[in-house]
Amino acid sequence: MGRVKTLLSIVCWQLLTYAVVAEGKKVSVKEVVFDSAVSDIQWLGEDQKTVLTQTTRGRLYRSTNGGETWNDITDFFKVDAPNGGTQPFTAESVTKSPCDVNTILVSGNKRTNYISTNKGATWKRIRQRSNIHTVIFHKTRPTWMLLSTWTSACTRKGGSKAAPEPGEEDTGPCNHQLYLSKDLGKTFTLVMDYVVQFSWGDASKSQEDRIYFTHFNQKSGDQPKLYVWSKDVDFAYVEAGSRRLSTLVPMGNKFLVSHSFIFVAKVKDAGAQTVNLMVSADGGRSFNVAQLPMEIDEKSYTVLDTSEGIVMIHVNHGQKEAQVGNVYISDAKGSRFTLSLPNNVRGSSGDCEFDKVMSLEGVYLANFKDIERAGDSKDGKDEKTKEESEASEDLEDENAEGTEVDKRRSSKKAKEESIVRTVISFDKGGVWSYLKAPKVDSVGKQIECPPDRCWLHMHGITNFHNYAPFYSTENAIGIIMGTGNVGPYLRFEADQVNTYLSRDGGVTWVEAHKGAFIYEYGDHGGLIVMADDVRKTKLVVFSWNEGQSWYDFELSNMPVEVDNIVTEPNATSTKFLLYGTRGDTGVMYHLDFETLGQPLCKGVWAADSVSSDYETWSPSDGKAVNGGQQCLMGSQVTYTRRKPTSECFNGEKFERPVNKKACSCTQDNFECEMGFTRDVGSSECKWADDGSQRVPSTCQRNSQFMADAYRKVVGDGCEGGWQPQQVSVPCPPKPLSKGAWSVFASIGVLGAILFGVQQMSQSEKIKGVFSNYGFDNFSGIKYANIGRGAPESALDSVGTRFDADFIEGDQDDFDAPQLMHYNKSGDRDRDRDRRDQDRDREEARRPVAAQEAAAAAVPKLAKPPGASTLGAGDDDGVDLL
Repeated sequence: MGRVKTLLSIVCWQLLTYAVVAEGKKVSVKEVVFDSAVSDIQWLGEDQKTVLTQTTRGRLYRSTNGGETWNDITDFFKVDAPNGGTQPFTAESVTKSPCDVNTILVSGNKRTNYISTNKGATWKRIRQRSNIHTVIFHKTRPTWMLLSTWTSACTRKGGSKAAPEPGEEDTGPCNHQLYLSKDLGKTFTLVMDYVVQFSWGDASKSQEDRIYFTHFNQKSGDQPKLYVWSKDVDFAYVEAGSRRLSTLVPMGNKFLVSHSFIFVAKVKDAGAQTVNLMVSADGGRSFNVAQLPMEIDEKSYTVLDTSEGIVMIHVNHGQKEAQVGNVYISDAKGSRFTLSLPNNVRGSSGDCEFDKVMSLEGVYLANFKDIERAGDSKDGKDEKTKEESEASEDLEDENAEGTEVDKRRSSKKAKEESIVRTVISFDKGGVWSYLKAPKVDSVGKQIECPPDRCWLHMHGITNFHNYAPFYSTENAIGIIMGTGNVGPYLRFEADQVNTYLSRDGGVTWVEAHKGAFIYEYGDHGGLIVMADDVRKTKLVVFSWNEGQSWYDFELSNMPVEVDNIVTEPNATSTKFLLYGTRGDTGVMYHLDFETLGQPLCKGVWAADSVSSDYETWSPSDGKAVNGGQQCLMGSQVTYTRRKPTSECFNGEKFERPVNKKACSCTQDNFECEMGFTRDVGSSECKWADDGSQRVPSTCQRNSQFMADAYRKVVGDGCEGGWQPQQVSVPCPPKPLSKGAWSVFASIGVLGAILFGVQQMSQSEKIKGVFSNYGFDNFSGIKYANIGRGAPESALDSVGTRFDADFIEGDQDDFDAPQLMHYNKSGDRDRDRDRRDQDRDREEARRPVAAQEAAAAAVPKLAKPPGASTLGAGDDDGVDLL
């Protein structure tokens, strides 16, 4: 009974049912109060009905019915005390196995760690008596795992006064050790010490049992933390169970294994703190330096996506404008990159406002800062910039007043906010365009904004603490949601942010609801559930027809500050968990929409018929080709999905029929080759003359050579149709010869002498000397001033054509095309917790950090239009961003 009383004092239950539609249909609501806010949720079992929840105070709760009822299981874990008794257990992290959905590991305080193989029903203590730093389960072997710890000496030398654990030695250097266990923690084998990073190999390369890691090659003394790039760190691997060490990249400090690619940041110059990004597409047998289309320092890398056969990376070049970087896309080998999107917004932790639409191939959303760069076209831009600057100043004045909440949510300066815009690509970053703004809002009122600057902009991951980022799931085909505003740029004030929805993959958008909401999908996208994300609320809003109509119901009589809404990882259920805080306590609600009594949908194989609840839909980029054919990534894919007007549920067992056929190729199915760029909204690739395209040695001045301007987007399935032809490119001017430089030097010296003489001759004291110098024997004879009608300078005397053949070409206007600029009018974790989303994103993407990089083989930096071809060695100072 004591145990029951304790449980009841912590967890309170209340069943609430409220009418939500006229027919008397109800949503079942169950509430539970935890000791503190929820910090992590893990779904276990094949049926995803077992849920394990961790709170910020380290307590664990378990449910076996999808979150309807809960038990506090924290007291089942024992922590040995020095006097032989036990101490309270505090959970520090929870790790689920990707191979076995029933296996989960809990790391706790006082070097106490437990593992369960039956969804948390029973637990066994791991024999590794140390503080676990990182655990990585094997992807195909359910009993294998890698585990790393810092030696006990690190705790002593870190200033801890805690007494050593029983049997613990307080000697030896501090270092990070990597262990392998093949029996879920019963026994461990040391793999390597002085480790920095580690990971399992790629199963697609038959390397699932390979252990990759970076480590310090000097195995003595305390291990330094990798604050700077070190020549003493190597990238290597061992096969599981083998002691044979194979070094792949000497001085490789950081790495990432993702979708058959291996990325390694290799030190180029330890003194200058520069690195190169090395890429392997053959399982580490060979590495190539990533070739970017410009020679510019690379401060850090974030690998954005590798899931579609190409590499998309964000490179921080250390721009003067803080927290932006360029997005580059690779060829099929992952080593030759072209610029996709400049000035992509990034956070201080490396998160980038760049996301893939999970349900569709080739569709990406991103935010960028529209920063004017040298050489950008100014067609009608000055007037717009002035208007936006004035609007920004007004906005900044408005933000100076308001409540503390308003000030907190308007923490960024208005002038910075005014240049953040949202774009979408339907071809893996080949072409970007603005989001089409809805014409009316959620209450039917006309949206007023300048026609030439009327776009939809949405918040990304770097601002998730304030607003929910754009969001999609694999099973909700074509549905995307986000929070933002309509206008020329992204706004950050709470009264300007609304919630938006697209059901056609981002082609068109509607305002789903006024205000900023947090959202989740269920029933394969057939059910959308939302709650206020800015203010405390009692209400939940939902739609069963993809946003065409909304219903609300009350959670309880007491408002709650909502943190998130989640459902099981497949997003097929009609049951949700909404959690947040009420004061210092955590609150969770189980929402069951099955009680609405909606029938299962019928007629999936007779889609588009009157009797069927389903319709067919083909995603596209909004451009009809070949007589109205709707194509995306070169294919017409036809999905079957529920009609918005059908009042029914798909059900968890629903299997979506999909048909696919190839489309004819168009220019949009091709991206630009290295050395070529395209403007926003344009499909034409123009010569950039950035040095990345190899020029034939036979190329002569005033002649041309043929080059490939286009390459097919990797994974594009189009056939026939438009095929690119080589384009004619002008040969670049030849560099100046030694003879030419000597002529210029002589002229420079002569000009300096003449300038000095001219300046001195203006003096009345010296003028007579210059007028009569050399005529001392004829001092009594007066002469008129010499040179009254002479040319102004020696250059005017001899003309400008010292060497016609030499000057020719150098005097030609340098007209490099501009880089893409948007100033013209022209496997994700579904159990996301917004408190820890920055951590989850970092673990999912594993960005490769770097301080500076400039590969020796990287082509030269492109100059702005009108710049001189002389002084190429000074290009490092040109700011393109």
